[in-house]
Formats: sequence, C-alpha cells, structure tokens
Amino acid sequence: MNPGAIEVGLVIHGPELIDSGKIGDLLNVLRPLGPLHAQAGGTMARVAILDKQLTSIDTSKKMHTSEALNFLSDKDVLVLANCGKTLETGIVFGEVVSSRVRRSVIQIERPGVTDGRLILWQGFDGDRFRYVQSVARHLCTHLPLEFEQRQKKAMSSRSAAQFVARHIAGAKRGEPVLIEGIVVGTVAGDEVVITSERNKIVSVSGVATKAHGLEKIGEIDLGAAYIKTGFLRAHNRACGQETLRPARPLKRGSIAFVNHRAESTFESVNEGTICAITVGDDTTFICGDILSRIGIPIVGITDGDGDGIYAGMCKAAGSVILRLSKASDDNVGLALEQSGILNGENYTLSDVVTIVTGFLRRGGVEFVATDDKAERHKGGVEACSPDI
Repeated sequence: MNPGAIEVGLVIHGPELIDSGKIGDLLNVLRPLGPLHAQAGGTMARVAILDKQLTSIDTSKKMHTSEALNFLSDKDVLVLANCGKTLETGIVFGEVVSSRVRRSVIQIERPGVTDGRLILWQGFDGDRFRYVQSVARHLCTHLPLEFEQRQKKAMSSRSAAQFVARHIAGAKRGEPVLIEGIVVGTVAGDEVVITSERNKIVSVSGVATKAHGLEKIGEIDLGAAYIKTGFLRAHNRACGQETLRPARPLKRGSIAFVNHRAESTFESVNEGTICAITVGDDTTFICGDILSRIGIPIVGITDGDGDGIYAGMCKAAGSVILRLSKASDDNVGLALEQSGILNGENYTLSDVVTIVTGFLRRGGVEFVATDDKAERHKGGVEACSPDI
C-alpha cells in the first residue's frame, strides 16, 4: 500500500459518531491514505455535522446512505461508518446498504465500543479493487476492530409475487418503529416481524401499529427498505437550554411547505424563504430544530398525535405553533397547501401568520397558537392553556 495515493470515499450514516466525537478518530486514520472525500448519509447526519462545524464533510446534497456510496463509487475504496444500536442491527443495516452498491464496501461498525467490528462486504466483481483489502486491514490495526469478510446479497429487485418477512433486531418496548422514515407504530413485544406480500405490508407483529402510518407506506420493497426502531437523534444536545435562535434578517420572501416529510427540510427552503409551514407534530419539531440553524422561522400545524421521535427542539425567533382542536393536521395542511393562498413571493412573517390563522377560522377549525413569547391565542382569543 502506497500511503498518500489512495482515494477514499467515506459515507457517515446517522448522527451517533458525530455527536460522540468518534468521527474525528476515523478521519485521522483515513487521511494519511490519500485524498479523502467524506459525505453525509441521511438528514440527521447532515444536521449533526453542521452542529459540529465539520466543514470537511459534504452536507450539500440530500442522499440516502446507499446513494451517497454510489455517488462516490469512482474512488479507489468505499467506506461506510455507522454506529448501530446493537452490533446485530448495525450488520443488518450494512447488509441492506451494501446490497444497493456494486462496489465492495468496508463497514466501520460501532468503533470505540467493545463489540465494534470492521466488515468487508465483497462486491460482485470478486473484489478486484486492489486497495480494498489493504485499507481494511489498515483500519483494523489503527482503530482497532475485529475484521471479517462477508459476501453481499444480490441487489434487490421488485417482484409482484414476492413474500418477505423482516425480523427487526434490537427493538425495545416503547420505541417507535419507522419504515422509510414513516412511523408505523410502537414496539410492544419481544420480537418484531414485518411481513409483505406482493410489495404490500400484510402483517406487523410485536408492534402497536399506527394505522395512519401504515396507510402512508403504500407499495414497498420490504427486503431492501430502511427500517429503524428508536429515536432519530436520541442524544441531541445541540440546543442545550436554549429554545430560540435569532432569525435571519430577511424581511419578505416566499413560503416553503414541509408536509410530513422532514427529511426534505433543507431542500424545501432557499435564500428567499421567509418561513416554512410545517405539517405534523414530529415534522414540526424536527423542521423547527433544523431550520433554527439557518435562522428560518416556522409556522407549525399540529394536532397533538406526535410520536416523540426527536429529542430537543430549537426554533428561530418569530416561530408560531398552531395546535388544532378536533381536526387533523394532515387534512388541514393539505387543504392549505392546495388552496394556493400562499403561492406568492413577497410575504412578511406576520402576513403568513395572519393568512394561515384566517384560513383556519374561515374553515371553522379551532386552534391554540403559541409564539416565541409563550403568548397563546385560541381562535384569536387569549386562553390559559398549558404549554404544547
């Protein structure tokens, strides 16, 4: 191995390695090999990287982890860094991700933990890339980690007749269950098994299911789907005791809608966005926290059925949360977006709040509004309601 001559493509999945500071050790071990191209995999990794101000890691693109690895597939060696909840869940994750990449993938799993492992997922070309084995052993020596090699699964393809049962490892009672980022229920048993037939989920055992969440899944390749139990950023301490961050000085602008798709938060806004209208309890928590980092306030539409999948919440000054009563945030948010009354590009934040609350009143929707001064209004009349 010729140090300084190997181009490495590194993808960091999730916030755990960044929040714990362990990512620094990985970068230090990889940099002497040659040019290092590091990419965030997933929204929570992007947010954590921004919090730590790790400018050497690219956060500019919205990519799933496998997409990021494929994006870097022209590099000499591909490395996936992850810290699963358990070793078993980490290996399952690596197997799913590597199956979507033709190249060999070196997975660094749970570094710094006693059961940490380095897994070489061998590509379908017989692992011809000359640097892969030597880089894997270099990482094992310097991290250090136990080394093993595994053959990847064949890349998944859809089949109308397929029957798939996924056993979810590491699930703990009370944790939310997410399929492709959508909460479908809460762990209620010792074993979680999700079954699909003809690309439709037909049964979920060990889970107190959320019917509305399952409805949103639709057709799915369950064998290759991202499934997670637990919280999106359990150790989120980015805000500390702070709940508000300064809003950027923009006075007028356009509106962004984020409707139950918090992973699209960054892509929904731009330099001309005066605020984002967020639909859904968890979406509002996540988006408010993410957008506070770039000073964009939110106008959140919630109905109190959140799953608590995100720890901590900061907001940009001027944000307003509208808690609906006897109405679904899904229906109201969709009606508001489809109405077109906020399709302009020259609103103040006050204009937006007035338009949205007026829309709710005309529709007969009761709500309690909370702004950043903890002032509350119910249908325009002050109310002494507890904090949302």
